[in-house]
Amino acid sequence: MGNRLNDLFLRFQKKGFIPIEIPGLIQDVFNMLGKGRYCSIINVNQELEDLGWGIEIMDNVTYELVNSLFNKKLQTSLS
Repeated sequence: MGNRLNDLFLRFQKKGFIPIEIPGLIQDVFNMLGKGRYCSIINVNQELEDLGWGIEIMDNVTYELVNSLFNKKLQTSLS
């Protein structure tokens, strides 16, 4: 899980986010995924834009990294 998190931090830093912002951004995406409804990259990007994070934050790789971390967190909390 650590490598995925490091990769995710690097991806967000390359998009212009500073390290202190990234946990909040990830948490916002986790909250979207945790609503239990299908979230596409388009939906997540729109909600992030609505929250003031910017435009087109998620690309395919970034989305898959966040989604895999969310699923890992969910599995851990259920066991």
